[in-house]
Amino acid sequence: MQAVSPVPRGLNQRILFLLAIAISKTAIAEEDVYEIELPDVEVTAVKRNAAAHLTPLMAEVITDDSLQNAHVSQISQLNTLLPNFSIQQYGVYKSAYIRGVGGGGRNAGFDARTAIYVDGVNVGPTMSLENLLFDIDTVEIAKGPQGYTHGNQSDTGAIRITTQEATATPQAQIKFGLGHLDYRETTAVMNMPLAAHINSRIAIRKETRDGYVENDHTSQSLKDQDNTSARAQLQIQTSEQHRLKLYADYADLSNQNFLAQPLTGMFGQPAQSGDSFSRVFLNTQPVSHTLAQGFSIQSERQLANLAQLEVIVAARDHRHNRQTDNDYSGNDVLATYYKDHQQLTSQEFRYSSDAQAALRYVAGLYFSQEEQSNDRRAVFGNDMATLVKRPSATVFTPFGATFGVTAGAMVPLQAKVNTQTQALYANASYDLDPFTLHIGGRYQWEQKQLDFSLDGSHSGAFRIGTLNQQKQAMANHFFSPLLAVSFHPNQRNTLLAKFARTYKNGGWNVDFLNRAQVQDGYAFAPESVDSLELGWHYQHRAFDLNTALFVNHYDNYQVFQFSRLGANTQVLQLRNAASVRTQGLEFSTLVPIGQAWHINSTLAYLDASYLRFPSGGANGTDASGQALPDAPRWSMANTLNYGFHSGMLKGKLEASLQHYYQSATYSGISNEPETSQLARRNLLNSCLNYTTDNQHWLWSVWVRNLTNQQFAVAKGKDFLGNQIAIYNEPRLWGVSGEYRF
Repeated sequence: MQAVSPVPRGLNQRILFLLAIAISKTAIAEEDVYEIELPDVEVTAVKRNAAAHLTPLMAEVITDDSLQNAHVSQISQLNTLLPNFSIQQYGVYKSAYIRGVGGGGRNAGFDARTAIYVDGVNVGPTMSLENLLFDIDTVEIAKGPQGYTHGNQSDTGAIRITTQEATATPQAQIKFGLGHLDYRETTAVMNMPLAAHINSRIAIRKETRDGYVENDHTSQSLKDQDNTSARAQLQIQTSEQHRLKLYADYADLSNQNFLAQPLTGMFGQPAQSGDSFSRVFLNTQPVSHTLAQGFSIQSERQLANLAQLEVIVAARDHRHNRQTDNDYSGNDVLATYYKDHQQLTSQEFRYSSDAQAALRYVAGLYFSQEEQSNDRRAVFGNDMATLVKRPSATVFTPFGATFGVTAGAMVPLQAKVNTQTQALYANASYDLDPFTLHIGGRYQWEQKQLDFSLDGSHSGAFRIGTLNQQKQAMANHFFSPLLAVSFHPNQRNTLLAKFARTYKNGGWNVDFLNRAQVQDGYAFAPESVDSLELGWHYQHRAFDLNTALFVNHYDNYQVFQFSRLGANTQVLQLRNAASVRTQGLEFSTLVPIGQAWHINSTLAYLDASYLRFPSGGANGTDASGQALPDAPRWSMANTLNYGFHSGMLKGKLEASLQHYYQSATYSGISNEPETSQLARRNLLNSCLNYTTDNQHWLWSVWVRNLTNQQFAVAKGKDFLGNQIAIYNEPRLWGVSGEYRF
């Protein structure tokens, strides 16, 4: 059920923040009389904490060893480790896609569909996809609607990252590496107990690499990396029943990463650079810089009835600056400059019952306040005499005269969106041997406020609209139910069936809108998804098997659509314009072959299409029945590991080969073979590890994209009619050493 109505502000966010800290301090001050241990992480078919098992999810876990073997050091590099999961870039930001659906996050008014959590804290999905992965325990990709047991709501799924915990065992390690393109990495970790019940952990990583695309205009290499990140953790066992955890992190991520590489010049004319994979010709130096920092306070208290009370308080700050060359040429025609800022504070109160009882439940309150701002400028350059030929024209004409713009003309955009969220969730499981019944629900209120300014008075024939501090507000409240049944006929087999319904909030398309888009309206309403999932887990002493059959139906799907304004004119507008169905089958198995060989294989089939999408295709044609972009019909990930002990080398040798395959897909809605079809891809990563018997030294030789495959991961048409493409990374290799004290 969904309705639109004003939402009361409720408790002030600062009061909740202070209340959460007060509860933590109260817990520290109390004396405890019950000797109850905090629950440990349990390992089953899916690694998760005790409370997470209340919702049966077909989640996939990537361990730290898998990340190391594939040499994955950023969230955005998880693409090749799992089928039915990818991270794609369109425009400035990247988006996560789960089971064919993703997107959002391109501006402050358009929320992303996938959530990201680090140590149980929502970190905001848009800019966090570039964050570094180091000192990690696991990365879990939870597929399907989320938000019934913790955190915020998301309709496609969530990426849950768990870092290594601070322990009472003194430990230190340093890792260093060198590689292709002057790749250098350094990671230092120190785990140190400070007192009898106080443990600390600090991890720092520095990673640099030269670029691999030459800018012939400036003789510089682009797509480089210069990333620094640090993380600190403090755990205080104040009593046998209470633990306080403090987390802090910082990241400084810089590169010269451009939007895309041109296949043609403006309006389809020949491009200046011949080899589009490794060369560009840009006069505006591309720059991308992200600063991210945050902290959280987490209080975990065991109660007398074996229940657990958790309080989580968190704050984050993300800043992103970027400049791009939008004409993709050596001429100074058009460039855009971005300054985006996101601040997120959240508080969560969570009560979990005894995990061993027949009736188990979790209930919680979640509050968050998010402030996002976009300060963006489109600037026309000094080369307004550049000759262009529009598709309908017969001769070349100067750019400035053709479009009525002058050198130095600027189109500024400022947008601020303030989002307040309050939610109440509950989830219960009851054992009726051999069945278990799961019932859950989430009631969420969201209130958004917009302040939007746009000055298109100097945009000439591009007819960018003009808005002066346009203020709007919207409020939505939703109830999202969940019902599931699991069946355990014996110790080896588990069957489950799950239905869930959830929502993604509405918003505004606060972009460089033309006058027709402003006239047509740029607000959109929430979308909903109904998700049905059937799963089977079979555990045998010789292998482990997981299967999932799913069907998701999205209604009021937020997507760009051609809207008619009369007089035979159309405008491309972000609307609730479509309904979408994704359905498929996922198959995962782990097979140990003796003591030396292990095979892990995951196969996915996906059918993702628009059930209804009028005016969704090129020039407003009906796109109903067409495939969703970035939704390959088949995808597969295979890992082969071989390890043995060598007495001669006094250590263990391990070899790992990772293979990823996906079938051809489309990058655009219209499914045009020449302009948006992406070829099938096969990727191989390999790694050879040597670990000494005393566990002090670990040496690795790694290769990513072993066969140096080259392919486009995205295609499209730019604002100025350039046909563009984004390509994968070339072969990268390196050697790393790690010493553990």
